Amino acid sequence: MRISPVFLLHVLLLALLALPASDACGLPFFDSLPKFKIRVSEDRKLQDWLREQLEEQRKGNSALKAYHDPLDVARYERGTLEKLLRSRGYYDGRVRQTVNDGEILYRVVPGPVYRIKSLSISMPEHLRAGFPGVGLQVGDPLEAQKVQDDVSTIETYLGEHACLLNVEVDYKATVIHSEHAARLEYRVAPSPEVHIGEIYMEGLETVRESYLRKRLNIEPGDCFSRRKLDAARLRLLRTNLIAGINSEVSEPDNGIVNVTFLLIERNHRTIRLGVGYTSDEGAGLSAGWEHRNVLGRGEKIEVETRFNEVKQLLKGALIVPRFFRDDQDFSFTAEASNEERDSYAAESITVGGLVSRRHTRNRTFSVGTELKFSEVQEEGEQKENYSLLSFPLGVKIDTTDNLLDARRGATAALEVKPYLDLKGSGTRFVKNTLVMTGYLTAEEWRFDPTLAVRVKAGSISGIDNLDIPADERFYAGGGGSVRGYAYQALGPRRLLEPKKPGDPPRLSDPIGGRGLSEISLEGRFRFTETWGGVFFLDGGNAYEEPRPSFDDLYWGAGFGVRYMTSFAPLRFDIAFPLEKRKGLDDSDYQVYVSLGQAF
Repeated sequence: MRISPVFLLHVLLLALLALPASDACGLPFFDSLPKFKIRVSEDRKLQDWLREQLEEQRKGNSALKAYHDPLDVARYERGTLEKLLRSRGYYDGRVRQTVNDGEILYRVVPGPVYRIKSLSISMPEHLRAGFPGVGLQVGDPLEAQKVQDDVSTIETYLGEHACLLNVEVDYKATVIHSEHAARLEYRVAPSPEVHIGEIYMEGLETVRESYLRKRLNIEPGDCFSRRKLDAARLRLLRTNLIAGINSEVSEPDNGIVNVTFLLIERNHRTIRLGVGYTSDEGAGLSAGWEHRNVLGRGEKIEVETRFNEVKQLLKGALIVPRFFRDDQDFSFTAEASNEERDSYAAESITVGGLVSRRHTRNRTFSVGTELKFSEVQEEGEQKENYSLLSFPLGVKIDTTDNLLDARRGATAALEVKPYLDLKGSGTRFVKNTLVMTGYLTAEEWRFDPTLAVRVKAGSISGIDNLDIPADERFYAGGGGSVRGYAYQALGPRRLLEPKKPGDPPRLSDPIGGRGLSEISLEGRFRFTETWGGVFFLDGGNAYEEPRPSFDDLYWGAGFGVRYMTSFAPLRFDIAFPLEKRKGLDDSDYQVYVSLGQAF
């Protein structure tokens, strides 16, 4: 029986996601504060906003941990609610609290909202020209957040259109209780206007100064701006060559200031060690070495090796940033690997080069060439030797906020890879792969739930399935595919001759296919700063024909625990096949341990 993924997703996530935040309910193990309710007569929007703000205050307020009596908690939070009311312009607001059976009820009488009676901006006249104004207007409620937004608007304008040595903006709000009104004044502190003179760099040892100067994007004679200095420091840090930066600005001299960047170089060498475990591949070990400044301009060498029971790999890469252009990188890779799968064994050596260009902040295009020498032996077949030349073309769009633990944003990566066998065997095919992911976090919900979705589709065209090298076909199943099924356990199989006369024909191990379809859904939760959990549902299959289909999938489901390290989440997952196949799936569950989220 095939099971609907939508139904299973509801079953896995509904229990936690469907709990209304207004009830402020929590699991006793994670939440010891008393429940509360807020009542605001005839103002449901204000009531909901106060409730959301108080819940957010509870998440990160260490002072509340000292209170054990609900009455003490209520007195403390009454002050918080009164401050929140004033921040929205309710300066006559009153809050009363009662405690009944350990639950707190806050009754809020907001009173009249105070509105802006007059608004002025104290700014030199020559700077006022072109200023579009602020968001608040006379007659608007006096809301603290909007006032701060206006301060930021003025600071941004001055930072982009003036040459002020220092940009300091504050405000003065005078409340008139008798009129339920306020006078609001924004004030720009006096400061001289200056330009940049000389630019110095101190503290460099191995990084070339000329390389870093090109990253600054500021030149002598430019209009001085603190924002430009902040942006320059950020660009230097993003080279991954600098660990710390301070900047010093000299006293003005005839409208000129000199800028000195005090730099601390990063340790350019890193050694990495890692371990992992999956039920189907067993324990694995990985090790790596990296040098991020080989020639003084950010060139990076990486060496990585990985070992487990079925695959051994040694890989090296040279990465040249800003290859002929600031928005372009070049990478050269060499890899040797040995695989011993149930359905095939393969030894290969691969070398290749790739040029990547950042078209926009989130979009990258790539083109390259790759040469792969391999010896492949399928189950019951003779060894085949290949010399495959390919020309990978790719485009990637990435708007996620974190590479190893994304909580919002999306990715889409398409690779088109034509292959040609140089041995003249006639082996020619095109391998197309599309992977899309999406992440949405409801920060207003308890436990910060994140819904993560991954979809993968693949297609190989040009030749028949068995003419494609076995290690280039698509397979489904395993930790990066359909958890719950063994690695590469899903997909087409072929009939083999019986081992003994009279026995029925037997199925081979999966032979891989020309088509691939995968979909994964995860509900991720964070119970504390360091601990989290996940429910997941994976579906997928590989097909002999090159047309992916999402109608005939095998599904696996499970749950896991996440421990948040400073680098990436440590992942432990246990998954179960929802349609165990007799004679093909030996295990009732699969276990996965590794670093980073599943996708």
